[in-house]
Amino acid sequence: MILARVIPKDSNSFKKNRKRMSFFVQFVDKYNISYLFGVWTATIAGYVYLLGNIDRYSYWEWSGLPNGVLRILLSTLFFYSFSSFGFWRTSNKRLEQAALIYNSVFYFACFILGSLSFNVLEFNSVGYLPYLAFIISGVLIYEFKVLYNLESGNWSVDSWNKKNSYMIAAFILMVFATFLGYVLDDPIISTVGIVSLFFPAVVLIWPSDVRHIKRLQFYPLFTFAMFTCVRAPWFFIILAILFFFLRSTNYFKYGIVYPSFGVHLEEINSDV
Repeated sequence: MILARVIPKDSNSFKKNRKRMSFFVQFVDKYNISYLFGVWTATIAGYVYLLGNIDRYSYWEWSGLPNGVLRILLSTLFFYSFSSFGFWRTSNKRLEQAALIYNSVFYFACFILGSLSFNVLEFNSVGYLPYLAFIISGVLIYEFKVLYNLESGNWSVDSWNKKNSYMIAAFILMVFATFLGYVLDDPIISTVGIVSLFFPAVVLIWPSDVRHIKRLQFYPLFTFAMFTCVRAPWFFIILAILFFFLRSTNYFKYGIVYPSFGVHLEEINSDV
């Protein structure tokens, strides 16, 4: 990251700018800004699905920017209204299953919000199913909390409980999304599914390692977001702004480049 090269974390400039960035760091933490990646991607995936129903060969459509941004704003409002119920994370084991259901319902609702159309009669609601399957698999993936220890500089996973059951379920759901997407001639979800299903497979087969979880929680969502940009290229600009904003605030908070395409220390250093 250019910022890390210009302002090294051991420099006096870093300490001065860290104080100046404290407001943005608190803002990101207070309002769970990182969750907007999932919220906005699910919403625009719905909008892209709508474009695909209108024109199967829709590609690189810039004219949908106002319509898409409106849906993003509505889903953001929905997110902050819904999050007041506290369904995103819970330490109460009795509420764990309920949280999975609520989170799945929420993100699928964002997808539906993005796909809404006045021409309901010509809409293929069966095409919702592969997206619903992929969204549920995503909710299962993010049940693992990845933590960073500022003192030791190490990453860890809070608990490996239910790893096998969650990964098997996520893998099956991605396979289902891929197959049904192919049957329904939906190139977006079928491609996203086939690319993403290898990540839960690695977590399931290989020994437990935080690197696998970090890849699992980054690349399927990244792939999903990038393929929505095939039909809605303007969304890439919005994602880039959010991505680099979070990287900058996390850099001044932790002194690391995160989120990152590299998930191990050596990989992160090379990404810098």
